[in-house]
Amino acid sequence: MLPILLLLISSCSATTEWWGDLRAHLNPARQAPFYDVTYDEKVNVCPQGLHADAIPEYVYFGTMLATMTVEEHDQCLQKCAEKPRCKAVNFFHPFAYQEKGFCELLTEGQLDNPSLMRPFRKATYYEKIRCRELDDVEDVDEEITEKAPEEMVREKKLDMSKLMKKLSAKVKEFNGAGGFRAARR
Repeated sequence: MLPILLLLISSCSATTEWWGDLRAHLNPARQAPFYDVTYDEKVNVCPQGLHADAIPEYVYFGTMLATMTVEEHDQCLQKCAEKPRCKAVNFFHPFAYQEKGFCELLTEGQLDNPSLMRPFRKATYYEKIRCRELDDVEDVDEEITEKAPEEMVREKKLDMSKLMKKLSAKVKEFNGAGGFRAARR
């Protein structure tokens, strides 16, 4: 009787892990991941602002360090930056009838256990939360000033002309093969 009970318990937990992986794989986020930079004049911890990688419409169901309500997501990121054990954050955006969002500070992230990432609307998962360095800020300025606007416009025109040439070639190929009538056969 005992071996059957142990077998049943082990299969239940394995089923949950498998289902979680499948859902995350089949339900990609509607928005692409991005990184976030926040600035706060009142904070002395990170004078250059905070930097974090964000995954919208996903949350991590892992071990929590603390929970709280916050006005903006940057307050949540700041709380995590202040705590050395905090690795990631789930921020739940406020609904229409709420004024504040909900913040979960996590002691582990998606790299620790990817199967605990789940799709969740009106929420964003933040990881790799860190203070920006002075070098990071200067690099961004250099990237912005590297290309002059005229060069960017010229590159876009070249790309557009290449696209139009390819498109016209495909239209000629399609029409030469009989067009829509040939496609229906």
